[in-house]
Amino acid sequence: MTIAAVIDTISTGSRPISHDTIARTAWATIAEPGDPHVCALIARYGAEAALTALLSLNGDTAASQDGTLAQLRASVLPRYSVDRVVDTIRLTVTGGCELLTPLHPNWPASVADLGETSPFALWVRGDASLLSAPSVSLTGTQFATPYGRHVCVDLASGLIERGWTIASGAARGIDTAVLATGRAFAGRNVVVLPMGMDDTCPAENAQLVDAVATRGVVVSEIPPGQTPSAWRFQRGNRLLAALTTKTVIVEAEYESGDLNTAVTALELGRPCGAVRGLTSTVSNAGCDRLIRHYGAQLVATTDDADRL
Repeated sequence: MTIAAVIDTISTGSRPISHDTIARTAWATIAEPGDPHVCALIARYGAEAALTALLSLNGDTAASQDGTLAQLRASVLPRYSVDRVVDTIRLTVTGGCELLTPLHPNWPASVADLGETSPFALWVRGDASLLSAPSVSLTGTQFATPYGRHVCVDLASGLIERGWTIASGAARGIDTAVLATGRAFAGRNVVVLPMGMDDTCPAENAQLVDAVATRGVVVSEIPPGQTPSAWRFQRGNRLLAALTTKTVIVEAEYESGDLNTAVTALELGRPCGAVRGLTSTVSNAGCDRLIRHYGAQLVATTDDADRL
């Protein structure tokens, strides 16, 4: 049995690791984040029973008879190995990360709103309790204009002074301005990474992300040792929206991937705002689109963001 094989192989010190945690780690190493087929299987049978059924070709349990398994065996089973799961757990421990599952007291209840695209597990560095704190997601384009960075600093610093936790990604542009403002104003930040905790993209933001881990929290649903991809950046946007109380897009192009964060927030029934900014620039066409076509609220001041 896979869980027993992992337990026999790994040593995590004095703290035992539960079967559910091992199974969720395994699912995170073999399936893409938020895979609705895997999430549905786990919801029906539990992570351990679902994984055991995946690996048992002739099982007689209800999970083994589930029609979803045939598709999953073809798509994700080739990625599974005991060594891969063991390596992930060891990297979690040696990297100083905490692994959260839905049974952990610091698991953020808000991600349940994602339904069958919710994360299997979350890797965190820092104060995991902040994942449940009232928070504002501030994010936007990697190609921020001087105006966009100025507005971002103004909004982030004002919201920090009002006691909000500020959440973002770790990309260039608007995200970088958020992180730098949080460090300058000693704010509590949440950073959602689209890659494992042992990596930061872009590399020049590594120090900013490390600073967040000392006063806030860095979180990822991607196990350590796995690389980023365009798909995982998009999935990270959905997690950012689900973790936060409200979302504000500071600056974004018409087809910007950051609009996914706003659209997810709106779909989840969360308040969402956008800064219209300089309407003559391509860099803010996405914010105008959110306001005109998706019902995002116009944000021009800290008061506007605070009252969303």
